[in-house]
Amino acid sequence: MKTSYFKPRKPFSFSSHHYDLGTFIGLWLSHDDNHFLLKIYRMDQTYFSYYYNHHLDYSLKNNLASEEDFFHHVWHIVETRIKHFEMQDPFSSKHAMHRQNLAKLQLFQKYLNSIDEWDARPSHIVIAEKDELIQNQKAKLEKLSTKLAELNEYEVSLKILIDDGHLPTFIDIIQQLREVQLPSGRKLLKSDHKIPYAKMIARYFSHGGKDIPIETARNYFVDKKGDVAIKGTSIQSEHRLFKVVPIEAVKK
Repeated sequence: MKTSYFKPRKPFSFSSHHYDLGTFIGLWLSHDDNHFLLKIYRMDQTYFSYYYNHHLDYSLKNNLASEEDFFHHVWHIVETRIKHFEMQDPFSSKHAMHRQNLAKLQLFQKYLNSIDEWDARPSHIVIAEKDELIQNQKAKLEKLSTKLAELNEYEVSLKILIDDGHLPTFIDIIQQLREVQLPSGRKLLKSDHKIPYAKMIARYFSHGGKDIPIETARNYFVDKKGDVAIKGTSIQSEHRLFKVVPIEAVKK
């Protein structure tokens, strides 16, 4: 006796789930594939996963098939019907309906492709997808290699050494440079953010023979209320050893 993998509608029941297959008198097993596909034709693609899993759960609970077998069974039904529609006469009076059904089946097949964790589909399809994936990964790798080469141009083997104990002094100079104005009144340096200064210090300078952690540098570039840091690290007066001023001011 033929057994269907799909959950049938209970005969003469008014409370069956709307995904169950069959008519009021039940499911005609020799046409279970037709019943399964008919619902897909009228279904929005956002419900494909719910519909598929509704029948998968039924099949698993009743030991009718494994997940892989169920997937292969559904994929074969859909693929066979797609081929059927593709062979229909384009001048048939039912052409519009065939095109609509074909489009919906192709969408459902894309959903099936996305959940094929066993590579259960025909080998030529799986191989083609893997070849495309490999080519995409190669292209991404080439872009990353080019990007890495560009970044390596800015790497240094030896950082500029800041004398031990004078990191705050150096940062004080950088902070002063941020405020220096040209004769035109425009600032010499412009940046909407402070983090580039902290990153520059951490990447290209060392202090006392050691790298400067990015968080250490970042703590010197925090919001201020007047001349007092709201949070982070403030520069003490004993470390303010230099003053950056315009040359005209020095001449005076």
